[in-house]
Amino acid sequence: MKKNSAASRSCSTLIALKSATKQGDIIFGKNSDRPVNESQPLEYFPPADHEKGEMVQCTYIKIPEVEHTYGYIGSRPYNIFGFEHGVNEKGVIIGNEAVTGRETPELKWGLIGMDILRLALARSDSAAKAVEVMGELLETYGTGGDPLIRPQYFNANYIIADYDEAYMFESCQRMWAAKKIEHVGHIGNIYALRDDYDMIGKNVIKDAAAKGWCREEEKINIGLTFSISDCDYEDGEAYFRYIRQEELMRDRDPFTVKMMMNNLRDHYDMDYRKPIQYDIATSKMPTICCHPGGMNGCASAASVVCSLDKNAADPFKITYWGSMAPPCCSVFTPKFNLGWIPQQLKVADAEYDSASPWWVFTELERYISLSYEDFAPMAQEIFQPMEDEFIQQAEDAKKNYDGNNEKLREFSQEAFDRSIAAARDLTSKIKAKLPDTKINYLMLDYFRDSSDMCGMPYDLKL
Repeated sequence: MKKNSAASRSCSTLIALKSATKQGDIIFGKNSDRPVNESQPLEYFPPADHEKGEMVQCTYIKIPEVEHTYGYIGSRPYNIFGFEHGVNEKGVIIGNEAVTGRETPELKWGLIGMDILRLALARSDSAAKAVEVMGELLETYGTGGDPLIRPQYFNANYIIADYDEAYMFESCQRMWAAKKIEHVGHIGNIYALRDDYDMIGKNVIKDAAAKGWCREEEKINIGLTFSISDCDYEDGEAYFRYIRQEELMRDRDPFTVKMMMNNLRDHYDMDYRKPIQYDIATSKMPTICCHPGGMNGCASAASVVCSLDKNAADPFKITYWGSMAPPCCSVFTPKFNLGWIPQQLKVADAEYDSASPWWVFTELERYISLSYEDFAPMAQEIFQPMEDEFIQQAEDAKKNYDGNNEKLREFSQEAFDRSIAAARDLTSKIKAKLPDTKINYLMLDYFRDSSDMCGMPYDLKL
């Protein structure tokens, strides 16, 4: 695996509003694509009151805390403060995408895009409030991270939603603009807003014009203003993935939770794939479901599909479906608006841990990738009926809710436990089949390198 594992240039965030869904809810979906071996715990943080003068430690800097923070669930790379995606008790959900802006970050310690996402969840009771909070954070602190590293892609774009509305939010250093989404929307690792934004940050047009990025006019094209004029291959492939997002989201309504899950599993259909010899795990194509044997060394580390239903009973106003590892090799399990999730989900760190759910599914994906065409169908045969059963159980529980939240906790825990047991059993079955299976030796290189880096034991017996 001869590549820079620190790079991360691939995520997909999708949303269907009430007018585009079968049940009149809002359905949000996101793949968090991260460098190989970067585990991603899922945690719940309860609401809290804070003393005046209290500070919050972000990834690199401390900033003043607010008087009250809302409870929220978030999925984060194990070694940072911020989130790739999350939802709070008020039904505010946000997903982010790293994007290469027109200039490098400021030469000082600062926030990163994922920090801003988490801070907005903690401080916002609506999507509109989150737009305001994020704009203020950008204008006050900028984005920079660690000045010793100086990557360009600390800029971030977001989809922000609540029970009633959603926004696209795009940023470049301290500049930002936002647009209200109608019907459906999606974002990737590119700037896509034009001059159709509804809100724009202070002095954006004046400052951009002073830099020579645009004319000082009443409206500017955000995508053309913020985008870098030249880009490398890893940036360029994001444009192709964005086109695929458009194909998946336009003229396909009414959407369901299952449809959004399958969108996150997308690897194109066979008409796209037929001319090339590589299987899905080694496709060399920029796909929504991302495997580290593909374009840029990233993998879909964690995925979410979240249903927001303002008119449901409290526990069902938010139904958070989460999976770990590339979703085509995994299963979504439910969490409800109960201020609780299975505690095992927060167990994830730098090195392989057999007790960590994240590492259990990552190990499974590693073995599947050794012969994707043989082993992926085994996973889908087990996980797809299981997932469909969970979706039906969640719908029945919502329809027949009797106020017993303990039953919902038990259901959520049982679904999670079943998924982990099935993943472990499937890994054992694949290991037993390896000696008689035709192995993809391109992926064997990836398997050995990535496993050695994280201390994952293996005995292939090929």
